[in-house]
Amino acid sequence: MGVTIHNKLGQKKHLVKQTLDKAQKYAEHVQKQDNLDLNIEVRRTNDYELLIDMAGCETLCFSFESARSINEDNAGEWKYARSVLTGDGKKNVEEGYEIDTYPQNEKYYSAGSTKTQYGKNIITHKLVADLIKLVASYCFLVEVSDEGEYYHSGDLGDSIASIKKNGALIDSLLVKLTQVGFKEENIIKGGNTVIGK
Repeated sequence: MGVTIHNKLGQKKHLVKQTLDKAQKYAEHVQKQDNLDLNIEVRRTNDYELLIDMAGCETLCFSFESARSINEDNAGEWKYARSVLTGDGKKNVEEGYEIDTYPQNEKYYSAGSTKTQYGKNIITHKLVADLIKLVASYCFLVEVSDEGEYYHSGDLGDSIASIKKNGALIDSLLVKLTQVGFKEENIIKGGNTVIGK
């Protein structure tokens, strides 16, 4: 529970590397200029995956994979990207036009969500949204839902209000659970909201 930015992205296979290169370069630039102590860590595991950690947020993950890989059932193994992109297997994502003859048409997809509720400050929410926006600007498929509204509004005030409201809701649930007999040490909260306090 907490303010999260969700994304579904699609890019042609041969363009994924250069798309992620741009996001990596931007993240590393911010990392070097980190006067806000966001503890940014950038990890590039391969040409199709970029992971970015920052203080208090879930990992921002761009992990592009082939339509064939996403469309496969994998013997019932649950995969987040497959679930989000195919509606839990109800539809297939498009592979691209005649990819055996024209491999440059092969499409790769990524789906992710990054909780920013417990970020060190509001800049973490902005940075996650800006990095998604950077990658999305090169993609043919873009679906983004920002529970803090910044991605679409550009107004950090919206995000601060959403995070503050969500934090109050989480805190009130903790109180309700303790009132009905749950011990506080047995309730996993996930973190403390510091943005907007």
